[in-house]
Amino acid sequence: MKLSSKFIEDEAFVCVQCHYCRVCPAFQSLKWESVSPRGRMYLLKGIAKGQIEPDSIAVEDFYKCTTCGACEVVCQTSIPLIEVWERARAEFVEAGKAPLPAHRKMREVAEKNGNPYGEKRGERSRWAEGFQFKDKAETIYFAGCTASYRMYELARNTVEFLNKAGIDYTYAGEDEYCCGSPFLRTGQRDIAKKFFLKNYEEWKRRGVRRILTTCSGCFRTIAKDYPEISEEFGLEWDFEVVHTSQLIHQLVEEGKVEFEEWSERVTYHDPCHLGRHMGVYEEPRVVLEKMGAEIVEMEHSRENALCCGAGGGVKSQFKELAMDMGKRRIEEAKETKAKYLVSCCPFCKLHLKQASEGEMEVIDLIELVNSRAKVLNNPGTKAGEQTDRRS
Repeated sequence: MKLSSKFIEDEAFVCVQCHYCRVCPAFQSLKWESVSPRGRMYLLKGIAKGQIEPDSIAVEDFYKCTTCGACEVVCQTSIPLIEVWERARAEFVEAGKAPLPAHRKMREVAEKNGNPYGEKRGERSRWAEGFQFKDKAETIYFAGCTASYRMYELARNTVEFLNKAGIDYTYAGEDEYCCGSPFLRTGQRDIAKKFFLKNYEEWKRRGVRRILTTCSGCFRTIAKDYPEISEEFGLEWDFEVVHTSQLIHQLVEEGKVEFEEWSERVTYHDPCHLGRHMGVYEEPRVVLEKMGAEIVEMEHSRENALCCGAGGGVKSQFKELAMDMGKRRIEEAKETKAKYLVSCCPFCKLHLKQASEGEMEVIDLIELVNSRAKVLNNPGTKAGEQTDRRS
């Protein structure tokens, strides 16, 4: 195998093997050097030199990484490690050494149904029963696959809140496709680009200027990856991309939203895609403070937060590893004595809820906000009054 990317080769030789990157949650769980960021860089150096031909075991170990970015935060030579991991995975796919079985299966079902869960396309908007949506608007709500098929409550709470706040928006329903995040993270860029084109064309048809997401993975992909893919296709990228936590924060700061009195001890989990990947740390915390919550930080928070363990294709291919990382995060949360573990991502909620096994209440910020928000001076529609088109 030869590396076609000069970027990967150059960055591999920048690594000084200092092992500050032992903060890697996968390495902390498995303790194998081959799983550590240092070990992965050693492998890439060996490939670049023509000294190592990676076998299936080496490739599997390379994929035992959630692409959380904890290694990048502490890297002493400032290597953009997240980009290195993702580009290297694309090289493994190109060389026929990947995708791994679970990731290949994800692709097969997504090509048929437009989502990695293998659910029917017609079921994508099932969560939206009872709501009606405009056909065109400058803002579109992008629910994402996990909220659409696994965490209905997050999508429903988001739409209820948007209606309360009088936000003029549209929703694509069955014309919404996976953002492509699971495939970009596992090196399967071609299918992610196909989904990009489908979503892009739908947004243009609807006159969209702003894309609102509940999912941190979707937010990262659409805000960071889509502009680059758009450039590859020679398409204009003129969309604003906003996460729900940012929108809520804006409305609160503008004095348009207040909250019923509420005082609970909570701890906040920073989703990797929202925090380390996109730098959104304070907005969710400010909203919780405005709600009256007492925020008790876990031992690792903000840029040093532990990954929930589900991302980068780890949950689908390495379930035991993913669960071990999730349980470590839950143990940190329990030490705070908080009533709620709050996050801003359906995938984090799904995984941490499973890892907690009922020992802690895991909830998304939008659920708390929607249940306690009082919208002030709303000139727009009331809940349930968006008409024009049923999804």
